[in-house]
Amino acid sequence: MELKVWVDGVQRIVCGVTEVTTCQEVVIALAQAIGRTGRYTLIEKWRDTERHLAPHENPIVSLNKWGQYASDVQLILRRTGPSLSERPTSDSVARIPERTLYRQSLPPLAKLRPQNDKAMKRREPKRKSLTFTGGAKGLMDIFGKSKESEFKQKVLNNCKTTADELKKLIHLQTEKLQCIEKQLESNEAEIRYWEQKYNASLEEEILKLEQKIKRNEVEIEEEEFWENELQIEQENEKQLKEQLQEMRQRILECEGKLKDYMSQIHNMESGLEAEKLHREVQESQVNEEEVKEKIEKVKGEIDIQGQQSLRLENGIKAVERSLGQATKRLQDREQELEQLTKELRQVNLQQFIQQTGTKVTVLPADPVEVEAPPVELERGAALSGLGGWEKGIALCTHCINTSICTSSECCACKEASKIAWCQICLLIPTG
Repeated sequence: MELKVWVDGVQRIVCGVTEVTTCQEVVIALAQAIGRTGRYTLIEKWRDTERHLAPHENPIVSLNKWGQYASDVQLILRRTGPSLSERPTSDSVARIPERTLYRQSLPPLAKLRPQNDKAMKRREPKRKSLTFTGGAKGLMDIFGKSKESEFKQKVLNNCKTTADELKKLIHLQTEKLQCIEKQLESNEAEIRYWEQKYNASLEEEILKLEQKIKRNEVEIEEEEFWENELQIEQENEKQLKEQLQEMRQRILECEGKLKDYMSQIHNMESGLEAEKLHREVQESQVNEEEVKEKIEKVKGEIDIQGQQSLRLENGIKAVERSLGQATKRLQDREQELEQLTKELRQVNLQQFIQQTGTKVTVLPADPVEVEAPPVELERGAALSGLGGWEKGIALCTHCINTSICTSSECCACKEASKIAWCQICLLIPTG
């Protein structure tokens, strides 16, 4: 497996990395590849956050923990300081023999511990930084000024060492090393605590952001739904307006046709009267019975024309009633649209209150009384209802006497009780 690591702004690829490969091995391989000495550490960077990887950690396992964000994580090799051989030393320290106060590197100090001290051995891999190439580090740089400085001064003054002094020095160095390792262990525990706390807070923040994104998506879906509903209502309103315009146009056409029919009727009546007079002059010698029959025939035709005109007028009234009902339904639809708009605003306000936690008193919307549309009387049924009757229509005695219906709840005749004629009687001539 390949591992991409950024070194001084240049991406390098380390081949042969497995899940058991440690950060220390990766750092050593990169240091040997670039040919530079010093102390290096491997840093795991995600966006603006960085985390130092311990030498014993596995970079592959650490990257796998990021899941879908693993592609956004960068591994950076950072130089933390010079190697032991590159550190400056004073002339007095340089003249001291290496075999007395210097050791090759920090890990070989474990040889001074007892072999059965397993706790000390477990602490050895916990060093955060790595040292390359062979410079040795003085114990004075590690421990600072302490009691062994007295022995060091004696060694420098007397230019000789004894076995007892070396043992005491080693003993003091061992104690100091144990104190430093305990301090290092506490520091690492504190670092782990802060890393866990930071990771937990980061996961909580990511979870909150995901929940917020989901809520935003739900709100967007609801807004789209209500926008679609509003668009549908607007389309319905547009269609109703178009239908209303068409009905008005038809009414105008019917009124024009009615005027034409009335003029034709008047022309026919005048023509019939003129023809009648002309026939009376020409047929003055015809029998009175024949003349009466012809007169009755002409009257019948005139009555038929009157019936037709009356039917046309009633049809126009029915159309006007239908137009009024359509206008009423359109107004009801507009009121329903306004009510839906108010409810939509209330829903948005309630969602805003739930999100912000603010207490707001919402006044109830004015109830909209929706009246049931009146029952329409079809024009065709009204015109062809001479042989029957419709439910819910009060009939007069004229209808009962002419066998149109047998209802006992019919109204009285207009001349008798001063009550309006029924709808069927208005379509029947009173001949």
